[in-house]
Amino acid sequence: MDPRDTSENPNPIVAMAMRIRARKDIEAAIDSATPSGAATPGGDTAASLEAFGAALAIGAKRLNAVLGKNAMTYVRLEQPLRIRLRFKEKRIALDLDERQALVVVRGLGLDGEHQFDTDVENPGLINLSILSTDAGYGDVLRPSDVLKAIAQDAELPRPAHLDALGPLNP
Repeated sequence: MDPRDTSENPNPIVAMAMRIRARKDIEAAIDSATPSGAATPGGDTAASLEAFGAALAIGAKRLNAVLGKNAMTYVRLEQPLRIRLRFKEKRIALDLDERQALVVVRGLGLDGEHQFDTDVENPGLINLSILSTDAGYGDVLRPSDVLKAIAQDAELPRPAHLDALGPLNP
């Protein structure tokens, strides 16, 4: 974006503040949409991935309500269970590996083999591909984290009333 472009807002500081506020609104919508009480089934990786996918589906619906229809696409495939999320050109894939009881995640720097954290109520994944000396080791990946990563560059649509002439003009 050209800082000299004044078509949206003549003040670049106000424009930046509006983008920051919009980002916070999107993150708040994601946090409010992801269920917080869904229990993770102990040793069943398929059931845990279904719970994780259900939380992603609810969050994707909420994002579509905020950003516009078909902004986020959620796809669930069966046998073996696979989940896909798309937002513009960004993609995240979660594939179940029942034999090793793992979830293989690809996309947006979240690549690796993940295992469900059974010590928490909400479904969460721990990346087993990260070494113990690397940053992010032992961090839990929640559905809201996945949605925030994929919708990182999302912008709220411009309100229609800002394009109108105003209340004083007929």
